[in-house]
Amino acid sequence: MPRILIVGNSGAARECYWMLQDIAASAPALGSYYEFGGFLSWRGYQGALKELSDRFIGDFGEHAIGPDEIYVIGAGDPGLRRDIYAELKERGANLINLVHPWSYVCPSAQLGEGNIIQRGCTVFANARLGNGNYINGAVNIAHDASIGDFNFLAPYAIVLGGASIGSHNHLGPHSVVLEHARMGNNNSLAPGSTLYKGCKDNCRMAGNPALKIGTIENER
Repeated sequence: MPRILIVGNSGAARECYWMLQDIAASAPALGSYYEFGGFLSWRGYQGALKELSDRFIGDFGEHAIGPDEIYVIGAGDPGLRRDIYAELKERGANLINLVHPWSYVCPSAQLGEGNIIQRGCTVFANARLGNGNYINGAVNIAHDASIGDFNFLAPYAIVLGGASIGSHNHLGPHSVVLEHARMGNNNSLAPGSTLYKGCKDNCRMAGNPALKIGTIENER
């Protein structure tokens, strides 16, 4: 029986665990096929598993990857997701896209691997997602939008048709990227902000229209 393990041992990891429970409840045959193997910390992080602490099995650095194991990246920070993904791939691990049963992914959309799509999200026609993104609750990704790798989209973020987002970006709650806007890499879009035309790299953007209010210096 394949085992699913979550690399991460704090809030995002707990969210992933309860997503797995929702998936098992909505598809009992699938739920009986997989077994949850436990949580692994990342580089000794103490974490906060709370009521799930009995499912902690050790640090990922000391874990031997088994042939029947499948991994979920249970971290929200884009930089952490990138680093965990890189080590998982280097060690030959298998990753899955974790999609909540109350979300919709159009059949023509393209997904990489290691993505998390939380409850109530929509990924519409011909949208493209790379690897290791965390798409939080009620996010809307419209037709032909393109999203790179290791981005975090907070609840109620909207990416409209034909927009393009690079990698390692953080979109705050209720933020909007308008049609055909272009966002580079390693940017932060403040909650409630609207990006009209776009931005380059390493920018802190805020407002409606979103303007550059600062610079991110190698934080991710």
